[in-house]
Amino acid sequence: MHILIIGATSAIAHAFAKKYAKEGTHDFTLFGRNEQRLKSCSQELIALGAQSVHVKVINFLNNESISTAIHDCIQTRGSISLAVLAQGSLSKQDKAKKDMQYLYDEMMLNAMSFMVSAQLLANHFAEQEKGILIGIGSVAGERGRKGNYAYGSAKSAIHTFLSGIRNDIGNDNIRIMTIKPGFVATPMTAHLQQSLLFVKPDYIAKEIIRGIEQGIDVMYIPSYWRLIMMIIRALPEKIFMKLNI
Repeated sequence: MHILIIGATSAIAHAFAKKYAKEGTHDFTLFGRNEQRLKSCSQELIALGAQSVHVKVINFLNNESISTAIHDCIQTRGSISLAVLAQGSLSKQDKAKKDMQYLYDEMMLNAMSFMVSAQLLANHFAEQEKGILIGIGSVAGERGRKGNYAYGSAKSAIHTFLSGIRNDIGNDNIRIMTIKPGFVATPMTAHLQQSLLFVKPDYIAKEIIRGIEQGIDVMYIPSYWRLIMMIIRALPEKIFMKLNI
């Protein structure tokens, strides 16, 4: 099986890739922004049993870079069976309010690069009439909160976009999965105060695999976030505005 991981240096994406590498029968293509970190991920996957690993540095702020990389991946390494979209960064909201170029770049990285990748891969899967596309989102996309609405709005956009692709394809052999983790203990969240709500990337990876096996389209991980976010979405705007969450 040929597995494409976009944003391969993401802690969640790498934890997921390692589980498949251990099966010893898969080829991987890794896309990311940092060549050294990509090579490190590649070496670990090879050590775990991956048949082959190809790495590619791409510019997520450039549509042509993304499109060319995906096209070349298919042409040179063969059709893709499973793809994970995990690129992104945890936007600094205070900076996004003052620096419009930073806000633009963050939206390009967290939303547009994601949607372009998703559509290109969905088109590829539609042509071959099979495939699994996994988009790593966040519960932050459920409602705009003052502390992270730049990041949250990008996640909201990709949730809606993946839902639209899922509705459009209508082929049981093509899976479009939306993953909505809560707090995850990764380098991206290392500056945040840890609490009992934080889980490790390995747990997220295990749950995603369970979702694939059970045919789940939208997963809140851990599952209690579904109830938490249901309550938050139901709050009237005037009450929600008074909360410091």
